[in-house]
Amino acid sequence: MPFTPHRRVLRQLARVVATKIAIKPFAAMAGIVSAIGQRLARYVKPDIADPVRAYYASGGLGTFLDIGCGAGTGASAHFWDKTGALLAYRKLTKVAGIEMATRARETLAAAGIEAWADLDAVPQQRRSGMIRMNWSLEHVHSPARYFAFLRERLEPGGRAVIAVPNYDGLIYRLAPDCVELPIHLYHFRRLDIDNYAARHGLEVVDLRTFSYPQMFVAAAQAGLLPEAFASELGLRSAHAFQCTLERFDRGKLGNDMIAVMTLRE
Repeated sequence: MPFTPHRRVLRQLARVVATKIAIKPFAAMAGIVSAIGQRLARYVKPDIADPVRAYYASGGLGTFLDIGCGAGTGASAHFWDKTGALLAYRKLTKVAGIEMATRARETLAAAGIEAWADLDAVPQQRRSGMIRMNWSLEHVHSPARYFAFLRERLEPGGRAVIAVPNYDGLIYRLAPDCVELPIHLYHFRRLDIDNYAARHGLEVVDLRTFSYPQMFVAAAQAGLLPEAFASELGLRSAHAFQCTLERFDRGKLGNDMIAVMTLRE
């Protein structure tokens, strides 16, 4: 019988191909066809290395603990999609998660991954080489509890990664309503992350901010930015916009930020 791939596999393949094509060497070619260019423009983003993979590739050791891991799929990996999901990291090291959704924990358990409902459920003796909060800190009721957890449960030499919206970011300066209340309970600037870390015996060793064009388009289409931002971009226009945004990113005015922390000596 001829091989017939599942539709979900085809969709995933199409997404990967689109992401690969949406890079500058192909911009002129794809820009010839407007419809194709607009489709590809949605995938234009900065090239940011996954800090989890970077840690283990550099010789980092210890269990990876993902706080707010969902079912371990691409949906909870946010910027890095499926390659940054808990299930994908099993190829690198032992993994575990903290996730409040019962069904998601059941899915992880079926895959042989240990997961707990909250911080208090994690056995006291457990330590991790890498702990990540991937766009989850803004949803919790007490950020201080999570920073204290990082301090207590991180192994010496380990790393903690926090990715959150940056309230100093350009889009929030243009449209403060983009803060997504009441879904986001807290809003963080770079100084806030520095202060929380210092107060809990942590040191920020790397922090970068970033933006991408589609975030502005989506915000405008939701009525949060002027209508001039709402029209779909062509691929060339998206790359030009991305180049402009990267200037703001270097000034720490990107719409999202990624902070890497270690235990303070």
